[in-house]
Amino acid sequence: MRVMKFGGTSVGGTAQIRRVVDLVEQARRETRVCVVASAVTGITNLLVDTARVAQEGGAVDTALSRFEQTHLSIARELGSELEALAPLELGLAAISTELRGLLQGVSLLRECSPSVLAHLSGLGERASCLLLEALMSARKLSPHAVDPRHTLICAGDPLQATPRMDEIRVRFASLRDAQGPGLLLMPGFFGGDGRGKTMSLGRGGSDYSAALAAAALDAKLLEIWTDVDGIFSADPRMVPEAFPLAEVSFEEAMELAYFGAKVLHPKTIAPARERGIPVRVCNSFRPEHPGTLVTDSAAPPDHPVRGLSFLRDVALINIAGAGLKGVPGTAARVFAAMARTHISVVLITQGSSECSISFCVQQAESEAAVRALESEFEVEREAGKVDTIERQGQLAVLSIVGDGMRHRVGVAGTFFSGLADVGCSIAAIAQGSSERSISAVITEADGPRAMAHVHHRYFGTTEVVELLVAGVGSVGGELMRQIRQQAPQLRAQGVELRVCAIANSRKGVIEPAGIPLEQWKERLEAGNVSASLDAFREQAREKRPGRPIFVDCTSSEDVALAYPSLLASGLHVVTANKKANAGRMAHYRAIRETASRHQRRFLYETNVGAALPVIDTLKNMLRTGDQVRRIEGILSGSLSFILGLTEQGVPLSQAVGTAMEKRFTEPDPRDDLQGTDVARKVLILARELGRTVELEQVALESLLPADFDATGPLDAFLARLPGIDADFQRRVERLRDEGKVLRYVGSVGEEGCAVGLKAVPLENPLAAVKGGENALSFLSERYSPTPLVIRGYGAGAAVTASGVLADVLRLVEGPLT
Repeated sequence: MRVMKFGGTSVGGTAQIRRVVDLVEQARRETRVCVVASAVTGITNLLVDTARVAQEGGAVDTALSRFEQTHLSIARELGSELEALAPLELGLAAISTELRGLLQGVSLLRECSPSVLAHLSGLGERASCLLLEALMSARKLSPHAVDPRHTLICAGDPLQATPRMDEIRVRFASLRDAQGPGLLLMPGFFGGDGRGKTMSLGRGGSDYSAALAAAALDAKLLEIWTDVDGIFSADPRMVPEAFPLAEVSFEEAMELAYFGAKVLHPKTIAPARERGIPVRVCNSFRPEHPGTLVTDSAAPPDHPVRGLSFLRDVALINIAGAGLKGVPGTAARVFAAMARTHISVVLITQGSSECSISFCVQQAESEAAVRALESEFEVEREAGKVDTIERQGQLAVLSIVGDGMRHRVGVAGTFFSGLADVGCSIAAIAQGSSERSISAVITEADGPRAMAHVHHRYFGTTEVVELLVAGVGSVGGELMRQIRQQAPQLRAQGVELRVCAIANSRKGVIEPAGIPLEQWKERLEAGNVSASLDAFREQAREKRPGRPIFVDCTSSEDVALAYPSLLASGLHVVTANKKANAGRMAHYRAIRETASRHQRRFLYETNVGAALPVIDTLKNMLRTGDQVRRIEGILSGSLSFILGLTEQGVPLSQAVGTAMEKRFTEPDPRDDLQGTDVARKVLILARELGRTVELEQVALESLLPADFDATGPLDAFLARLPGIDADFQRRVERLRDEGKVLRYVGSVGEEGCAVGLKAVPLENPLAAVKGGENALSFLSERYSPTPLVIRGYGAGAAVTASGVLADVLRLVEGPLT
């Protein structure tokens, strides 16, 4: 015997009904079959909502018509395949008449008792079974209708009935016989008290009905046919990279179902496990897919975690007080109060101090839970032994589940560090003694990003990283090109860089699903978002993406001043903009304090030396205890390019023009020529060494003559620049005759910070640094007398953009705290 349960989407229309009968016909060739059917999609909700409307005295004719027409339209579309349509229409009309009578009674009494609601809400299953029975009969499958009101015997609450398994087996005895009917057809969702009264098994109870029938029939297999390819590693609506699991154990399936996985009803597994009946979850829309097999002997998972689940609409209740410590029976009183109020407890945790007990309930039941505790502990509260009973809402339970977690070191660490990575705060933690699941209570709004990132940590699936980019000039535009170029390789490594927002000085565009990089210029031009960073902050606060990174490719001081607020809103910051690190010391510290407080990272490798590993090298030297005595070198790729051209006889003004055309200079080349850009870099290095220095304390010598007027508009400045070409060239030639060359050098030493032109002998290592190169030497306790030297290309949008991209990837791959 095989039991096949079909969900609402599987019987949701004419084509689906045909597909179900096709599957049943195929299975019937191999074995006896029991079919359990849900109501057509949406019908149960319609019935429950209509009962509430009737109870309030509202009109129900539209809902009644919808119920009737939904089933009649399917019947009539099947009409040409049936032996006769009239009997089916009469059967459906009888159910509609029954529904109308129930609703009339509810409307007159203004009351819908649990028994009436249980009866009324099961009419959808009865209607869908009539449709299936008619088509099965036309196919000569000879279905035998089973009335669950007389076979699935239950007791207790009519809306959450408790099956009586011994009695159920007795009622199924004749059907269990090998000589019994070859095809059984039974509505799901409800049972009965054995005397014709309907008892509902609760929402999702059709799975439970099928499991009870399978246990009563000693079935060899229970199949749950739905609209997905089995049990997934996580909810694919929250984690697009989630994948169907080939097999899971009964225990894993129970944990996943209990904590929110919607494919199986939480109660379904117990009857099947008790009788050792395998359960297969499969897709009626893709019957060729193997689905997920649930058995006692599931192979151990390849990963320590089999899957993740997410239970929404949870509230955390906390009862605390010094008077609870060491008092026997306190926990019993807490949970007895919940039992008396018919409140189910989702999760329990207690501190080792015994001064508090925390537990989770459904959000809708949280107020009643607090009232029950206030009543139970009224005397203790008045005596000050129990503090205020707290309730925290809008929470959810995120759980990792897997038999492979048992006795495995580091599973919990990966879970909690993963939550920390995406800035997810944990309200409570619980782990069962079986070591098969670990649960964390988190803010419900954090769920999608927490699920996606934890799933990535365990399964190595693609992680989406959201970039919000400010500035798309030479560096920003090149960054877009490099991201697009590297996308396939990064995706193969499990990373998808998704540019979700772009802004320039005039306007911006935000597309949370990602801006197509082949169209980013057009999308930005058509954008209707203000260039203000408020939109970026709002995007981070409201959407709460998983790995949101603000990328600053501007040279704007206003943008640099916004870093603390951007970090506070949940964004990491990667910047090529030196204005923040070279700004006032108070702002420099505020950035780092905010990043630490909000567990965000601030990366700025390109602030000194473009893509050269200057900052990272210096940090590593200091972390390992080295004492850096002096830093000296050529820190401007644009000036090394310009001075290299002047050695070849190119006039200074022409060399500057060429550097601007190649986009080697800052947007305003005076930042380079006057030494301001190099001064900022020297200041940043000094601050990395722990020195409290302001920009005005850097001794600065401009490359331009002291009496040269460098003020005014850029065009006017460039027009005046040829006036110094001759003098500058004579200086270059004079030094050449002396065996020297001009280099613009920055230094940090015991005497302070300085930048300026320096006549360097040809044998000096700095003499060979030109053509856009940077070179930096670190003289330290360990690197002495021969300093550590970093040298390489340091000018141009391409290398700077590559340095920015490297920072982004460093942030993605490394720990975030």
